[in-house]
Amino acid sequence: MTSAADASVVPIRLTLDGRTGVTLWATPWEEDGEEWQAFLGAGQHVLVFGTTEEMVAHLHSGEENDLTDHPRWKDLLQLTPGELEPDDDYVFDLDGAYELALADPDPYTVSELSDLVDLVQRVAEVCDDGTLLRLVEDTPEFAQLLADDASFSGAEGEQRWTRVGTVVEQSWEPLLDRFGRLIEWRGTEVLAEDAEADEDDEDEDIDVVDLNDDEPPRSRLATDIEEVARAAVGSSGEVEVEGEDPTEGGTYSVWEVAGILPLSITLPSGTGYTLRTYNGEDDEPVFLGADLTVEMFRTADGLADYCRSGEDHDLTEMVTWPDIAGAEDLPVEPAPEEVYDLRRPSEDAVELVLELADYCDLDGVTAALTRRRAGDIPFDTWTAAVNELETCLRWHD
Repeated sequence: MTSAADASVVPIRLTLDGRTGVTLWATPWEEDGEEWQAFLGAGQHVLVFGTTEEMVAHLHSGEENDLTDHPRWKDLLQLTPGELEPDDDYVFDLDGAYELALADPDPYTVSELSDLVDLVQRVAEVCDDGTLLRLVEDTPEFAQLLADDASFSGAEGEQRWTRVGTVVEQSWEPLLDRFGRLIEWRGTEVLAEDAEADEDDEDEDIDVVDLNDDEPPRSRLATDIEEVARAAVGSSGEVEVEGEDPTEGGTYSVWEVAGILPLSITLPSGTGYTLRTYNGEDDEPVFLGADLTVEMFRTADGLADYCRSGEDHDLTEMVTWPDIAGAEDLPVEPAPEEVYDLRRPSEDAVELVLELADYCDLDGVTAALTRRRAGDIPFDTWTAAVNELETCLRWHD
């Protein structure tokens, strides 16, 4: 891990939804025993500028950003727009993932696609977007691309690459939709095709590479650092994103893209539906509710109607809530892992009750169940905990 004295900031270029711009990435460093990583950002957004001149003007504007505490901040202020023009190695065309996935899996193509996934993962970490992070890390094909020993040679490798292509085709758009919410465009709108046309008019040196080299190139991001570090960058904001519904034809539901999932919970008083998400650096559970009370619905349709009702609750503060409230089709069909039976203690049941107790501020329930395994909880203790929990549920028929 790089020390504070050796910490560096790298200009990078992003292309997303046909638009291109520049920003800064502070590669991971260690300071006072803590690991840090950051982008030029404000709150939970990465700022991307149409030109380096606009980015330099922002650096000198005095507006607070997440790099002002960086060890190299004063050095950054001395750099000219030309010096902050990203090198070719730090140009990330997120729109180009589809073409890469359709190409033959030579080492350089694999490295380029790996870099794109790696960048999405790092932005998710820095912006503390647990949902986007899970979309990357819980997709085996993306995780395989990020592995140092990933190989796509031979018959088995070709099959793995085919699966990567299928995942990119089906899931890259919803993933980029979530990623796009973390990008705040500033300054001139520069279209990628116009930028490419300008580059074609310039004389450029062309690096020749030996494609017969059996040694696959290491990811340029991985070369710069040895491990991933998380750095929270502030409170959430909202960036308007226009476009088609990213769930159409994809593998993720509107719930998964929003990062807010429906639950089915069976209690002694009956079965009901509610919603849950996780928020903040510590992934604290947030349920559909307010004032330490969770809203529970006897029917799936009742929950869906409530989501569209415009009622104020804790989830309305989530930046992705409008996706749910405005969805034309909102099927409430909890996944098997989101179905809970609280009539008896089990590992999943105890975990959910502890989360609900945390949300509802039931310290007695938390104290009774913490550090107990499911099989070690006396039934009367469990019953008392669930009964107390039910006092914090508001049922809707």
